[in-house]
Amino acid sequence: MSDQYSAASSASPSLTEKLTTLRAFFKAQKAVILTTRDSDGSLHARVMAVAEITPDWKFRFIYDKESHKDVEAQQDSHVNIAVDGTQNNTGWASIAGKASRIEDHAVVEKLWNPTIKAWFADKGDGVHDGTPSDPRVVVFEVKVDEIRHFHQEKTTLGTVVDVISSTISGSTATPGSIRTITGEEIAGAWARNELKEP
Repeated sequence: MSDQYSAASSASPSLTEKLTTLRAFFKAQKAVILTTRDSDGSLHARVMAVAEITPDWKFRFIYDKESHKDVEAQQDSHVNIAVDGTQNNTGWASIAGKASRIEDHAVVEKLWNPTIKAWFADKGDGVHDGTPSDPRVVVFEVKVDEIRHFHQEKTTLGTVVDVISSTISGSTATPGSIRTITGEEIAGAWARNELKEP
């Protein structure tokens, strides 16, 4: 059973339209919040830059496999990716998924950019040097279970008017629509070669 707001704002455009607008939303963001869970149930969140969203909608990040998030993801692969664009009136997104580690350095090379080196100190041993061949440098990949995307449809002024009028009338403000996309939908469309974004 959904809450009042979700019921009022839910929309069902095509999968292609949902994913096209969502990818554009992510391209406009500098970073996301990646949340993992520790063995005692504690949730730990940190800001991460998305290195790639693959054509079949896997989220990839370059990270240090010696970091604690790697330990947490190995213990419990369930993670969440969240991004908030409400300050710019562009909506928000929350992605529930499962994480895995990719140690293929061809993938690392593909996603590498020179600024990444700043996050990997050179240990001076000729191996741990902060380059793509550094064994610490791997890819954190998240396979989607479910995406919830609030697609902003009204301007800032329109949102203010909607909130005020809804407060007066007792209705639910709906400045945009909540779009839900499941991992099964994405995987099925990909398998049928139907996942075609412009």
